[in-house]
Amino acid sequence: MISIVIPLYNERDNILTYRDELFPKIDRIAGATGESFQYVMVDDGSRDDTYPLLQGLARERSDVIAVTNGTNKGMGAAIKHGLQYCKGDLVVTMDSDLTFRPEDVEALIAAYRASHPDCVSGSPYLKQGLMEEVSFIRFLPSKVVNTLYQILLGAKITCVSPIFRLYRKDVLDEIRIQSNNFEINAEILAKLILSGRSVVEVPVVLHTRRYGESKINVSKEIRNHVRLLTKIFKIRVFKGNWD
Repeated sequence: MISIVIPLYNERDNILTYRDELFPKIDRIAGATGESFQYVMVDDGSRDDTYPLLQGLARERSDVIAVTNGTNKGMGAAIKHGLQYCKGDLVVTMDSDLTFRPEDVEALIAAYRASHPDCVSGSPYLKQGLMEEVSFIRFLPSKVVNTLYQILLGAKITCVSPIFRLYRKDVLDEIRIQSNNFEINAEILAKLILSGRSVVEVPVVLHTRRYGESKINVSKEIRNHVRLLTKIFKIRVFKGNWD
């Protein structure tokens, strides 16, 4: 089984698209690959009716679990909460606005089956990847941050920060994940790389959000990434630890 963890915060409009945009595409992948899927949808203390809508989906589909953080704690906190409910040997993390295409989950699975790495990470920066209608204001900070991570980690990874990934669940269970915000994805990948775990990338498509508003506070996330980059620098140069 593959568990798909989706953190959500004030995503009413996107949830309304799941019956047409998410479930049919994953159902098709299930039929093509023989995999079974479980959705773990985590409401991060939304102020709209995100959680009631998720509960409705859980009543409709036996493969959907709806849980809530109660209060807004951050995307990282929502992912960590969701991991507690995962029954699969593999875990896919995916954004709630589907800016990474659900159909590309099949590429993650294919890459995993090819070499059984600890993590398969989707990257729009690879040669066959694509960024559709993504603004320069969003692209530039992402590119700069990912380049810095690549340099500090000494790894040929083109995109360290995206959520769209497949992990071995037993490997995730061994990591003490500390981040509660958007930098959680960079933290996990950095810890995998620095501990000698295997990571492969596959090209994927990233397009702009169609419904709702982005929850990223750019200045806050830059500070969070700077703190994480500083910690990685200290670990690499001074042989420090994550605490």
